[in-house]
Formats: sequence, C-alpha cells, structure tokens
Amino acid sequence: MTDSANRSFTPDRPFACPRIVQWGECDPAGMVYTTQFLDYVMETLEAFWRDIIGYSFLRLHKELGLGSPTVSTKLDFQRALKGGDPFTVELRVEKLSRATITYEFRGRNAAGDVCFTCTHVSCIVDEKILKSVEIPERIRGPIEAYRQATTPAQA
Repeated sequence: MTDSANRSFTPDRPFACPRIVQWGECDPAGMVYTTQFLDYVMETLEAFWRDIIGYSFLRLHKELGLGSPTVSTKLDFQRALKGGDPFTVELRVEKLSRATITYEFRGRNAAGDVCFTCTHVSCIVDEKILKSVEIPERIRGPIEAYRQATTPAQA
C-alpha cells in the first residue's frame, strides 16, 4: 500500500510505502532478516512503477516486451527494525540516463529516523534480444517529472 493517492510530490515528500514488520520477516530474536530489506525495496519500486509510471512490471513485459532488471544494489543499515515496527520506505530517482535508472531508497521508522538506505540501479532491456535499450518516452516522461519534483534545490 502506498500513500501516493491525491498528493503532489516534493523534495520533502517523496513517493513512500508504509509497512509494518511482520514476524515472519524476522529472525528468532525478532530482528528483520538482512535479505528482507531488498524485498522492501523491490515492493516499493514495483508500487512506484505501477502508481507513478503507469506500468506494472508485468504490463511492461506483456505489452512492451521490456524488462527492468537490476544492475546493482547497495544496502546500508543505520538502525534496527524489529517485528511489529511500523516504517516507511521512500523512493527518489537519483539519475536517469539513456537506459538506466538510479533510485535512492530510505527506510524510516515511526519516529522518522533513517533505518536503512539503498542505492538501486536498473536498466531497460528488450526481452527478445536481452540487450539494454533507450528508455521509451512513455516511461521516461513520468520518471523525469517525478525526479524533478523530488530533487532538492541546489543552493
């Protein structure tokens, strides 16, 4: 579930997915499994594509014959999350090139403290030839508009 309905995005209010840590996402001590954070990132990314770009990954595949595979992902951890903790994953678009998109994610606890960050790069590929292709304008346009709306002004 996202909180994107009926609001405009700003540098202080990016696209975000609120969640609650489920017990099954935790180790026996109640701490979130490390690999679970990538699931949180990917859930947020899929919601962003669906809600902001207008294409689910399935629709991208079926209608356009395109995919968006991961090129690289880097996770950094600042604070623990435990079973039952509410948190939100925010998404910003850091960079948009010919064929790649660099996303920045921040996971914040209920107090607003950053618990984890992630830099995630994906590309657009033609699934028939498995090669990167230029991002089509119908995808680039909404991503660029969102990037501009959520990029802080430089002093």
